[in-house]
Amino acid sequence: GAPPEALFGSFERAPIASASLAQVHRATEHGTGAPLAVKVQHAGLREECASDLQAVGLAVAAAEWLYPDDFRLGWVMGEMAPHLPLELDFTHEAANLRRCAAF
Repeated sequence: GAPPEALFGSFERAPIASASLAQVHRATEHGTGAPLAVKVQHAGLREECASDLQAVGLAVAAAEWLYPDDFRLGWVMGEMAPHLPLELDFTHEAANLRRCAAF
């Protein structure tokens, strides 16, 4: 994408909040100067996602093999695998926010 300075009237490089997938920066809208909160995904996160899913899948499979009666979390991979890429797709999140704003 474009550098933040090209997209916003102003953009503060220091984040005001951070979580597991992204951090939030203060910015202003071009033209109006309206304050904005900009969510920026942590660098490299999307690329690491596939290998992380494989690692979790391997760990869950190993635990289920070692402890078949006590460890039944195979369903976690069935939930994580399709949903984690959606969590990393901020265009998908933006579409959901627009749908919520319509209510």
